[in-house]
Amino acid sequence: MQYKLIYRPYNLSRLIEQATGDKGGSYADKEAGDWTEALNKHAKDGWKVKHSGTMNSGRDVIFWALLEKE
Repeated sequence: MQYKLIYRPYNLSRLIEQATGDKGGSYADKEAGDWTEALNKHAKDGWKVKHSGTMNSGRDVIFWALLEKE
């Protein structure tokens, strides 16, 4: 088995601001699309998500995924 960790930091205040405001979620939508695109790119190469989650780091939230490949 092979393992790979991927992660992306996103500005937490900006995500919260757009989620609770009336501006719409263009930043949040863009970031969600970016994360999904990264996962799909690895999936095309045969990687599967074994574990994933988020963690807070100062002003950022970090999306992470541990990928596995046979």
